[in-house]
Amino acid sequence: MFGINDRLLDAAIVVIERTHRVEHLATDQLAAMLAGSEPPLLFDIRTADEYEKSRIATAVRLDPGTGGADFVALYGTLIMGRDLVFYCSVGQRSSELLERLESACGHSKAKSFRNLRGGIFRWYNEGRPVVDASGMTDNIDGYDPIWGMMVEGRR
Repeated sequence: MFGINDRLLDAAIVVIERTHRVEHLATDQLAAMLAGSEPPLLFDIRTADEYEKSRIATAVRLDPGTGGADFVALYGTLIMGRDLVFYCSVGQRSSELLERLESACGHSKAKSFRNLRGGIFRWYNEGRPVVDASGMTDNIDGYDPIWGMMVEGRR
């Protein structure tokens, strides 16, 4: 049974997917990809403080203001032939960034480039692991009190 947190998150996801026409990837698909032989390159586009508190393992922090030329200069050789997954708290900021970077990703011959549906909040709410500099953690940054209502507490 879904709680209020999940219903709020689901509503936010619907708005994001109607507003941003980027391709979205479900959390179970990401989990399978991460367990595979060619895991995707993950980009966490939240603030440095959010990233330090917790992130999906292997994620690289990318400033949400990054433009296409800077992205290619920083990651052009790494993204060629790779699946790319961008995420933030729920998918709003990462969808906005991905819209700006789609052309750069395509020109750099990335295999695919998608936004994580529901972001780290959905990932976390499903009981999937998040890490900080010390390893596994149950902490997650709620971004602000309103968005934080979408995060399920862990027992």
